[in-house]
Amino acid sequence: MTYRLTALFFMLVFYGIYFCKMLIQRKKGIVTNQMARGRERDRSYYTELVMKVATYLVPIAEVISIIAGIAMLPLMFRVIGMHCAFIGNIIFFMAVFTMRDSWRAGVAKDDKDQRNLVTSGIYQFSRNPAFLGFDLVYIGILLMFFNPVLCIISLFAMVMLHLQILQEEKYLEKTYSEEYRQYRKKAGRYLGYGVRSFTGILMLVYFVLGVWALLYYATCLMYGGGFGLSWVWLWLIVAAFSFVRVIMLKARIDGREKKKLPRAFRYIYRTLFVIALSFFVITEAKIIGAMKARPRQNLEYIIVLGAGIRDTEPSNPYRVRIERAGEYLTANPDTMAVLSGGQGFDEKISEAECAKRKLIKDYGIDESRLIMEENSRDTEQNLKYSLELIGDPKASVGIVTNGFHELRAMSIARNVGYENVSSVPATTLFPVGVHYTVREFFGMVEFYIKYGGL
Repeated sequence: MTYRLTALFFMLVFYGIYFCKMLIQRKKGIVTNQMARGRERDRSYYTELVMKVATYLVPIAEVISIIAGIAMLPLMFRVIGMHCAFIGNIIFFMAVFTMRDSWRAGVAKDDKDQRNLVTSGIYQFSRNPAFLGFDLVYIGILLMFFNPVLCIISLFAMVMLHLQILQEEKYLEKTYSEEYRQYRKKAGRYLGYGVRSFTGILMLVYFVLGVWALLYYATCLMYGGGFGLSWVWLWLIVAAFSFVRVIMLKARIDGREKKKLPRAFRYIYRTLFVIALSFFVITEAKIIGAMKARPRQNLEYIIVLGAGIRDTEPSNPYRVRIERAGEYLTANPDTMAVLSGGQGFDEKISEAECAKRKLIKDYGIDESRLIMEENSRDTEQNLKYSLELIGDPKASVGIVTNGFHELRAMSIARNVGYENVSSVPATTLFPVGVHYTVREFFGMVEFYIKYGGL
């Protein structure tokens, strides 16, 4: 129900902006809707006519999909859809606000009102922000309530909107000639400032990254338990860094860069940045690769690593670890489980006790198969103390933890003495799983510093 209301809200805001703008202009005697109203029955007339029909079909299909609750994509796509629709609404509002009384829907060939070419505000960064807003809202609702019919109708409407853009470009070039051609060199058709330069492309990348980081920060707060989520501030740092770079690069494009850094310093910075980025990408690839490990069957032991509890209930990451352990123990009745995790200052019972209760109650696991380790405070202690209880470094052992954590857990296990260890990865919960996966990079850096080597 929450996603339905959210999607309907996005639609209400979007079309509310559209029709309110038309109403305001109508009171001024301005005919805003110029789609398929030209006197000539030429190609542009029929393109606009089909586009008009398509843009009517989309909201009908969207409302039907939302009411029916059809959603064929995983949760992460629905969250990305909310991001897209939210940004689309903002961009569309900025577009119609900036255009003021010059805004028209369709190519206004017969419009008698004298209008100037608008290149300020959001139009510095997009020649067609209103169309971009349409596309983002369409994509957003589609991702939230994906189904084949809505997909076909939405894509068809987006294609027709693009053909409309191409027609408008011809009209604007004919009307404003050199002024429009110069403007076209500075702003991208959909998005981009100084688009024909490497600096412009780099600025666009930083801008998109900054916007996404802010939206993902809000997503982590909603889905990850609020400000208590560790390292959630990381996304604010990413956003701040990205927007500072956007400002710097825009100043460079505009020729307003007050003082350039020495060339040697710039080369050093770029070299270090490329090295750091490469290291990050390689490490993340290893982390993601470890998520896909297939567990060996009939292991002698599995170790369930603790992950925090609230009162007596497991946190979401810990819950899926316990679920994975329950599934494995059920499928492998000869396997023993070491439940590892002490009691935090804000926890009523130990993490090991929490896992024990869940495995017995929800999966019917016999208590004799569960070994308790209730003194550890971190992953290294989890594994050290568990090995002491197992007593045999050559025993076949599987580590049950979230997929994003498997690489570090396995690396630590080998360093503290396990000789026959394998992964039993539990689910990495999305959308917060992206945060966990990125945060895990710093855990691996700590591991490399502590144990040495890669």
